[in-house]
Amino acid sequence: MFTATKPLPLTVPTIVGESATSFASRLARRNGVPRLIAFCSDVGIDYFALVNGDPVEIQRLAVLGDIDPVPLQAATPSLIEPGRFRLGNERIKFTGFIRTTLRICPMCISEVRNTTEIVHHGVWQLAAIRTCVKHGRHLVAVPKPKNGNDCFDHVPMLDGFQPTAGDLAASQDPELERYLTDRILTGPGKSWLDRLPFHIAAQTCEMLGALLTLGPRVKRAELADAQWAAAGTAGLSILRGGPEALRQKLKEIQDSHPVGEKRYRSHYGVFFDWLRFRDDDRDFDVVRDIVRDFIFKNFPVTVGSTVLGKHCPEQLLHSFSTAKQVFGIPHHRLGQKLVTLGMAKPHASDRFYTLTRYIPTAMLTDIIAELGARISAKEAAKEIGVETVVLARLARHGLIPKQSEYGKRSTIYRQEDLKAFLEQLRRLAKPAGANNYLIDVSTAACRRGVAIAVLTKLILECRIPLYFEGECADNFRAFRVDPSSLHGIYSKPQEPVVSSWSVARILKISRPTVYRLRQAGFLAPPTTRKSAGIRGGKYSCKKSFEEFQAVHISLTELIERSGRSPDDKFNYQISNGALPLPLGLQSTMIFRRADVA
Repeated sequence: MFTATKPLPLTVPTIVGESATSFASRLARRNGVPRLIAFCSDVGIDYFALVNGDPVEIQRLAVLGDIDPVPLQAATPSLIEPGRFRLGNERIKFTGFIRTTLRICPMCISEVRNTTEIVHHGVWQLAAIRTCVKHGRHLVAVPKPKNGNDCFDHVPMLDGFQPTAGDLAASQDPELERYLTDRILTGPGKSWLDRLPFHIAAQTCEMLGALLTLGPRVKRAELADAQWAAAGTAGLSILRGGPEALRQKLKEIQDSHPVGEKRYRSHYGVFFDWLRFRDDDRDFDVVRDIVRDFIFKNFPVTVGSTVLGKHCPEQLLHSFSTAKQVFGIPHHRLGQKLVTLGMAKPHASDRFYTLTRYIPTAMLTDIIAELGARISAKEAAKEIGVETVVLARLARHGLIPKQSEYGKRSTIYRQEDLKAFLEQLRRLAKPAGANNYLIDVSTAACRRGVAIAVLTKLILECRIPLYFEGECADNFRAFRVDPSSLHGIYSKPQEPVVSSWSVARILKISRPTVYRLRQAGFLAPPTTRKSAGIRGGKYSCKKSFEEFQAVHISLTELIERSGRSPDDKFNYQISNGALPLPLGLQSTMIFRRADVA
């Protein structure tokens, strides 16, 4: 048991800030004992308890050294519970310390005559303290001793150690160190940053600052002390503003990148990865929750995706890819709409779009509801039972509104407009009954020498009666008209015509082949039609078509009749002397019926 009540004959002076192990190591050397652990054994002090700042052992050491134990206790990290130390007025987790690596100021070494005068400050055991306040130099690490138990016995470790002059710290860079030192001396304040645990405040300032000063791709292991000091000051300047300042800075970083260029992890790199790998420390949740919440609210994170240890409960924003993934809306259709809203920019080709900001889910839902009621020209034509060219002419005559807000290259129709068009016709229609002289509108238009759209407009304007067979008229083709009701409307007889689409369908050939038949003179263009659309090259004289059909047959039709493969049927006809019409290599082959009979 320790019974000494007076100082040792040989003592050393101390200064405010020196740790108990530093004072004990110097006192041991002053009294001729080469190792601190042996000195403690000789005087009855528990070395390992002293290392952990035990008050009783520090009291005994103070008596032996004839000094005040209060400042010695305040400057020594004292274990108060497993994993937690008290240093000054701060309660600090062990992860905030570097206790087994001795760091020293090179100028402090150069100014003394012998090692017993070299003082090691307790705050130098903190990882975030990298600078000597007296000399403004960055601390340097001393080689570890052979015996790990001697890592707190600094005097023998400095024997023969010749450090370089060390780097001079910039005057503005140790701002974080000054902040942390003030917390140790006076305790934490009342601000948001002050209320964070000591090691959380220190590390968050440094890691956010590393992102701000060195970029997202920097490697923590590669940073020098000067870079850490500058990073700590940069991070402190933001975090002093509290959570809102942190969110604002994260937003500024996001806005500095093109929307959708990279994921959030690339934006925040080193800072995000550091938070992710601190998932074993719940103290970091206060910062982690702020960053996670910011990412959920400012990036297109899909439901169920894990961000910093928690799943996303609801997707608040969308990119083009997540909009297609979740809602199935194509890139080009969404992009066209977003351009009109100022949220996207088209590329030069107008085929691809770039977001200027992410799409809120609520807005995307409204857009989908709007686009869902719109269909393409092909779909609209199928909906009302006409060809796309007829639909376009109906729209041109104002019978069906078309939506052209997405640009000139595509036309979109609303289903409600299509239904309204058919409903106008239904209001003029009634069951056909026993009337056997009814014809469909397209046939009536051909007989009267007008376009289908023109005749339809006249029917609606003049309220000409329409008829339908069965229970109702499902589409445009189901409506019938009595030819006698059209007397006086373009009554000059016109030659019957047939469209290129109909010729191609009946002969089972391609539409370009129809155009080549017309160019070669096999099909005659109409000559007595008034409509410019009829004379525009997409229609042929019906009589010439019927004459051509009577004496010609396509290879496709021959294949359907025989069931042979195309090559077999072609070779068979050629071997029998039948030659196709000379229409070009890209045309459907057509033979004379007399040659293949």
